[in-house]
Amino acid sequence: MSPKESAATPAAAGADAAAVSGGIRPPSYLVDEESMPLPFCPGCGHTTVTHALDRALQMLGRPPERVVVVTDIGCVGLTDRHFRTNAFHGLHGRSITYASGIKLADPDLTVVVVMGDGGAGIGGAHLLAAARRNIGITVVLANNFNYGMTGGQLSCTTPTGALTATCHLGNLEAPLDLMGTLRPSRPSFLARTSVFSDDLASLIAQGLNAEGFALLDVWDLCVAYYASQNKLTRATIEGMMADLEMPAGIHYQGTRPEFAHAYRDLYHPTDTADEEGMCLSPPELGLAPVAESALPARTGILIAGAAGQKIRSLATLLGAGAIMSGLYATQKDDYPITVQTGHSAAEVILSPEPITYTGSEDPDIVLILSREGRDRIQKKLLGLRPEARVYVEESLGNIDTPARVIPLDLRGAAKSVHRLAIGAVGAGVILGREGLYPQEAFEEAAHRLQKERVSETNIAGLREGVGLR
Repeated sequence: MSPKESAATPAAAGADAAAVSGGIRPPSYLVDEESMPLPFCPGCGHTTVTHALDRALQMLGRPPERVVVVTDIGCVGLTDRHFRTNAFHGLHGRSITYASGIKLADPDLTVVVVMGDGGAGIGGAHLLAAARRNIGITVVLANNFNYGMTGGQLSCTTPTGALTATCHLGNLEAPLDLMGTLRPSRPSFLARTSVFSDDLASLIAQGLNAEGFALLDVWDLCVAYYASQNKLTRATIEGMMADLEMPAGIHYQGTRPEFAHAYRDLYHPTDTADEEGMCLSPPELGLAPVAESALPARTGILIAGAAGQKIRSLATLLGAGAIMSGLYATQKDDYPITVQTGHSAAEVILSPEPITYTGSEDPDIVLILSREGRDRIQKKLLGLRPEARVYVEESLGNIDTPARVIPLDLRGAAKSVHRLAIGAVGAGVILGREGLYPQEAFEEAAHRLQKERVSETNIAGLREGVGLR
């Protein structure tokens, strides 16, 4: 049997049976493959891993909006777009860091990392840190012993003597034993299996059900490179496990507290700011509502200015004021690596309903404060709807967009306050003309989140903007 034939349908029957309850399969978490086929080579084990994860999620039964699939660079990193869940795709080897941050932000999410052995090697320190902390993410590691996306180079798990694109005469290095490496950290769940295992899906489901850090080391097939050079089949994979003394099965199940919940238990705000265990006193009153907004629907706002104009701070205040008016808010920033030069932009979304997608490709309101900001968003300006509104500093001249352009002397209005108040003036214009939420919510957000001198400047700028005609 060839590697391609071996990988075509491994592990399907047993996992399918485990996924079915009462003869009826729960809804798939995958996008319909007729409209969006999986992108892997014929016979690639990543197809089996993807379907097994789908069946495991079906066993778990969580709402798709409470699941996050996190990936990085690599062939298996293409899977995230195929799941009807939240997804995050980032840099090679960094998926565990992204997943850790997501879990810390919302410990009740089901966070799944789908990564390859290449990412595990590049991000080895992150792998160790997550296991030591026992943070509640599940890592499904599709281990095909090479860098398949970039040409078949050896990886941290390539067995000694194996042939790859970068070791034609055989690998001299020892492979990393993921179970042995992570076992001393006492995480919640460690298991090794392969794409040929009948219980692949149920084993992933056990990892998903673990309270803390879980890792599934799934020995996989790269039919494009590794499997053909090394005659990899079900039998040879089982032989490798025996020869390397890396057997399949559950290697460890721990009972240490899950980090994200334990952190909250330790540092949760209490009635006394100096309670033992508290690092910092919580901000007084937080973002508790002080007003009520009548905003009827989701509204996207794009603020574009220059570095040094406090664009990100302005966006934060705009979002905080919305939250303090009973709305939901998100913020996404865009700025270069340079300091005090170049553009600075921020996207803010306000909505009376929960925001499940934080992109704003087609904003309703645009505020342009500088040439750098205008140039940065020029393509987006060309695609605006005619009913969108663009508030712009009048000295910037004509703006090429089908949207309605409203030039204003924002810079002149800011002069009476402070040159850096131009953003606050713009926020005042938006709040005054668009009626997003009451002005007092923005002012209270400034008081709560900023030092007194800074907040007073922003409040004065806001009031100038509200009155600007």
